[in-house]
Amino acid sequence: MRREIIKHARDFIAIGVVALLAVLIGGYILSNQRFYLPAWVPIIGSDFVDYYAQFSTAQAVTPGQGQTVIVAGVTVGEIGGVTLKNGTAMVDMKIREKYANIYKDATALLRPKTGLNDMVIELNPGSASSGEIARGGTLPISRTLPNVNPDQILAGLDADTRAYLQLLVNGGGEGLNGNSTELSATLKRFDPITVYLAQIGKEMGRRQAYIKQGIHNFRLLTEELGARDTQLARWVRSSNDVFTVFADQQSNLRETLSLLPGALDATNNAVIDSNALTNQMGPALQKLQPTAVGTAASLESLQSFAKATTPVLEDQLRPFTAEAGPTVAALKPAAADLAATAPQLDTTFSVLNTLTNELAYNPPGAQEGYLYWLAWGNHLSANMLSAQDSGGPIRRGTLFSSCDALTIYEDLGKGNPELGTLIELLNAPKVAEVCATPAAAAQVASGKQLARRALKQQRENTPGAPVGPVSDPAEQAQPQQSPAAASEAQDGDRR
Repeated sequence: MRREIIKHARDFIAIGVVALLAVLIGGYILSNQRFYLPAWVPIIGSDFVDYYAQFSTAQAVTPGQGQTVIVAGVTVGEIGGVTLKNGTAMVDMKIREKYANIYKDATALLRPKTGLNDMVIELNPGSASSGEIARGGTLPISRTLPNVNPDQILAGLDADTRAYLQLLVNGGGEGLNGNSTELSATLKRFDPITVYLAQIGKEMGRRQAYIKQGIHNFRLLTEELGARDTQLARWVRSSNDVFTVFADQQSNLRETLSLLPGALDATNNAVIDSNALTNQMGPALQKLQPTAVGTAASLESLQSFAKATTPVLEDQLRPFTAEAGPTVAALKPAAADLAATAPQLDTTFSVLNTLTNELAYNPPGAQEGYLYWLAWGNHLSANMLSAQDSGGPIRRGTLFSSCDALTIYEDLGKGNPELGTLIELLNAPKVAEVCATPAAAAQVASGKQLARRALKQQRENTPGAPVGPVSDPAEQAQPQQSPAAASEAQDGDRR
């Protein structure tokens, strides 16, 4: 068998495909023929619940022809059968399980779905507040209506009315002939009216409910007032007394009312100004909210700190304050004098602080600060004063000078005898000995100029000193020469 299947595999596959297509096509046809599988079939199975509706006539109701039961345009079941019971038509409605919730105030209408009177039942399942109909229950004939045919309406008219109706219909047809567009536009204009009428009806219904509620509340109020006639009489007497007082204060009330507009204007302006303040305070308070949240924790910590420091303040600081009172009174004059000198002390210490900072500053790089060189200066000072004799320590050191400095020393010493004595004690070398080279001539001339300027300034600052042009100190030290010799000397200098 297996060998034959393998040998004719193509034929078996073709047969399987044909069988599958047959099943699919058959299922599609049966589904359109409203063939339903029982509920125990998984996925595609369905179950129905039977309900019955009594109609005065079941004209054109034909079970098995796909006539359905619809709720709000949705098919929820189909018509299963029609029987006659006590002179009324009993129509079986098979409702799907998930829609099987029919209540006692439900209504059913027979309506044609096509022009050939293909009937359907339009079902309104009702509201849950009225109670549910048991499964298999029946809608009475009072809650159903059959289909009404036009000939039944016309049959109730007499001959004249039918003739007039025929003339009316013919005239309407002639009037509407070729005017379909105008009729459509006219009917569209009624659309807003219907919307507004629907809104008016809704508001009228709401107004009716309000009026009903108001009448009910008024009845309750009347009943309550009727039960409290004594209190009502007392209230009337009290109101009479109040109005009597108002009548006595009529002039004051009139004056108050005359002042009321100005007060209202002022209040209005204040409200406008406060509105601007509120607009500014809103964002400000929002920004201050984190600060307030943080301040809460700070206040709690401060409260704990205050509780902890209260014994110290009561037992230690308060007695100390009482004992220190006389001392503080005695220190008051000194404190006043110290307060007067405080600005100068503040300036002094500020300058001292700046000096200390400068001395303590260590610049970056290879250059060292003043404290480094101060230590070296202390070391060198000890070396300079390490030798001594019977007269005390002897300072030793080495003096370095340039040609212009030596020239200044010699010229100042020649122009000022006191400085000359000190310069002689230095035992400095003579300018003629160390500055005779042509390269040092410019420094010597610069030194002479500086010495001449210093002597001139000294004479100007010294009272009683001779006033006049300052000459070269070397020329002042030379003996007086004859005019001829002086002229020759000047010629030699010019040469």
